[in-house]
Amino acid sequence: MRDRSNIVDLALAFAATFVITLAVWPRDAPRQIVRCHLTDHGWKTYSIAIDDPSLDELKRKVRTWSKPESHPEYVTAKWQKEVAEFYEKSQPARTQDGAVPRPVKRADRRPMTATISDTVTTASYETEIDEPADVIQQAAYAEPIEPIAEQPETSPTDAKYWSTVKASAVASMEAVEERSANVPVVFEKVAPASWPQLAFHFAFLLGIAAACGYMHWLRHAPLRTGASFGEQPVGVLARIGTFSGAIVVAMLSAVAVWL
Repeated sequence: MRDRSNIVDLALAFAATFVITLAVWPRDAPRQIVRCHLTDHGWKTYSIAIDDPSLDELKRKVRTWSKPESHPEYVTAKWQKEVAEFYEKSQPARTQDGAVPRPVKRADRRPMTATISDTVTTASYETEIDEPADVIQQAAYAEPIEPIAEQPETSPTDAKYWSTVKASAVASMEAVEERSANVPVVFEKVAPASWPQLAFHFAFLLGIAAACGYMHWLRHAPLRTGASFGEQPVGVLARIGTFSGAIVVAMLSAVAVWL
């Protein structure tokens, strides 16, 4: 029985140990790839674990950003627009035509009623009161100078004002809608679970150690030339059995790693 090439055995020992180490090493959680637009640095790519609480907070903020109704300036502008439309469609209140009642003066100022009893005398008098100047001015102001029908229904100044308010509100709403459509955060695909760099470094070192150990074992238990498999020393059989078992475990580990 002839032994295989030592270089091939060392390479197989290294590869088998490397794969087995990665198979037993715990993987990191899947990671979400996030692209963020920074004002000064442009687009930057980040990788965040899906179980990271900051990722849920970021998604919540993106949902809030993409909804115009969640912005206070949008709500305020919408309210201003509705108020402006209401006043544009409404009609001014019309005063009813009629004379303002004026106080009645009596020429005779004698008591209206009087009752005399043993203890109490009650009487009611009607006296002339002075007319306040503001009441007269208010009454004079309330009297229409011209018929109501000839007055314009809407003041041009008011119509222009509410039109300006509406236009400003619509512009504010459109600005918020445009900003909500351009979210500076983009969620890309989720990267599958993988190993950290430490796992690859550790697997590489273990593979080197396994190759060196197998080389020393090969020197201390060399294959006996011209002898059959059953006639080989116990050390050679143990080495061949250990090597074969490691290759089988490595193949199963490779299937588990890549599936």
